[in-house]
Amino acid sequence: MEYSVKDFYIPTITYFESKNKLTGSRNGMNYKMIPKEKLTVLVWYGEMNLEHSELVAQQEFEMLPESMKQIESWLYKQYDIYLKTPQATEYLKKKKKREV
Repeated sequence: MEYSVKDFYIPTITYFESKNKLTGSRNGMNYKMIPKEKLTVLVWYGEMNLEHSELVAQQEFEMLPESMKQIESWLYKQYDIYLKTPQATEYLKKKKKREV
């Protein structure tokens, strides 16, 4: 699927080299990036935090500047998977009702 706007915030590698974590979401799909020796990216669905949710995907990336594009691409693939789930359907239905 082609996206017209940037849906996921991915900072530069410097942010993670400073041992900062990052959490974000897009329409009910949540992600967290944790820097250690490698950069671990976790994905879960729903309105709850990770500790109260089921982890649905996890991937490790090298701590390199070029990994930021790889992470963005991986998150878009995870988002495409998410959009086919009942959780996404329910979330987007609720969101649409709030917008009306």
